[in-house]
Amino acid sequence: MTIRMRKTCESNQTVLWVDGYLTAEDVDELDREYRSAQGSIALELTNLMSADSAGTECLQELILLGAEIRGNSPYIALLLETKP
Repeated sequence: MTIRMRKTCESNQTVLWVDGYLTAEDVDELDREYRSAQGSIALELTNLMSADSAGTECLQELILLGAEIRGNSPYIALLLETKP
């Protein structure tokens, strides 16, 4: 595993912290954590260094499902832009 994930709660929101390098190996775990969360969900990406194409696609799908993005760097923001 190339990432560290942890889950915290803030009022009615679940915050999933994703740290490190998100790769195809980690996508299933992130998806499971997202789907098991209660209430609205935020993805805290302050310590996410990079993501491969599968990791990027997973994050984009979670955003489409309603996840709020927090703390993403300009680099991660570029990765998350929709593809033409």
